[in-house]
Amino acid sequence: MGYRIGHVSDMHLNTAGNEAISKMIAEAGGDPLASFRLALEELSKEKLDLLLMTGDLCHEGTVEEYKLLRSLCDEYLPGVPVFATLGNHDMRREYREGFLGIENAPDTPYCDTMMLGDIRLIAVDSAWEKLLSGNIDDAQYDWLEKVLETPAPGGNILMTHHPFCPELESGGMPMSDRLRSILKNNNFIALFNGHVHRSCTGFAAGVLSITGQSLAFDIEIHQKTAVYTTRGGYNMCIIDDEGQFFIDSRIVSPKGAIFQKKNM
Repeated sequence: MGYRIGHVSDMHLNTAGNEAISKMIAEAGGDPLASFRLALEELSKEKLDLLLMTGDLCHEGTVEEYKLLRSLCDEYLPGVPVFATLGNHDMRREYREGFLGIENAPDTPYCDTMMLGDIRLIAVDSAWEKLLSGNIDDAQYDWLEKVLETPAPGGNILMTHHPFCPELESGGMPMSDRLRSILKNNNFIALFNGHVHRSCTGFAAGVLSITGQSLAFDIEIHQKTAVYTTRGGYNMCIIDDEGQFFIDSRIVSPKGAIFQKKNM
């Protein structure tokens, strides 16, 4: 059985527009909320089986902003399951209360699982410590190994905010020996992540790694300079009946204006 999955990342929703990055995007003509709406509108025509979100959903978000995120998903993709991992700009308690509707929610690392047919999706919180390059602590590894004691017939998909690709030069997470062993010994079929604000596909520990572009702003690397633009996009992922992956990277705001440059 095949699956159609929408993959969005790094929306950085900030409805008040009071964060520095939000002000710069707005001054350059960008609108992350409008880009998110447009992506959902396009994905609503794809007969999705699942929407994946790989972190930085909101930018230091409030409960009300996560409620808005939930309402938009429900409006454009009614009945479509949504599964997320959180980023370094997400707020754990606010996400649980606003998006998941959990009262008196804890402010702890966010880890979760979901089944898509016989495929198990697993989210771990690489951004809990707010490190640019990310980290997975021993408690999360213990939790992950416990989850994997029960096999998933269709394999496992691991979701993190940070990609396991130090070669990306900014924001890649080193692959620990413990995680390498977990990936090699537990039938992982893919890794989904974001954080670096550009679309990349490769392999980590022999597992397909799919990095989603940001919907809020793009970061292009040019001669050791990070160039920030208002361009945004997402991925459409198709898993066919034989388990093969097809990734289509799509742009929703192609004429991006440069609003910041940083030396790397």
